[in-house]
Amino acid sequence: MRILLLAAALLGLSAPARALDDIAAFERGFAVSLWQFDACGDGLAGRIFRQALAERMAHCPFSAEARERYRTRTRAEFRKARERMTEMVEARGGLPDRLEGMGGTCRALQDSAPYREFRALLERYSEGGVPAEAVIPAACDAPDILP
Repeated sequence: MRILLLAAALLGLSAPARALDDIAAFERGFAVSLWQFDACGDGLAGRIFRQALAERMAHCPFSAEARERYRTRTRAEFRKARERMTEMVEARGGLPDRLEGMGGTCRALQDSAPYREFRALLERYSEGGVPAEAVIPAACDAPDILP
């Protein structure tokens, strides 16, 4: 193996990337997007963010096992969040103005300059104007990947 690495270095080639296995940051980003966007009434932004997240993840050297865990866990998270949102709508007659744990209301969040700027970036991504890496600039092994 050392000889192969030395030969690759002499030829100007880089060593093959080691497969990553920790997908927790991507899973958290997926889960947070459901509540930050969808539960606050901006499902389109949530879908665009999750599309960018999936594209960004596709460019990362995750192992096949990690990718399968991500698919399984995010499908379960999506179902669980949708059920909870449906319960909230039925109990309140609509989505709440403020989600538990939020510092402000959904309206205040959506009216903030950072949200509007990020929302515009999501729209540019969905139109093909910027790559997924512009929406999610974090490294593949970043500890957090959040909207």
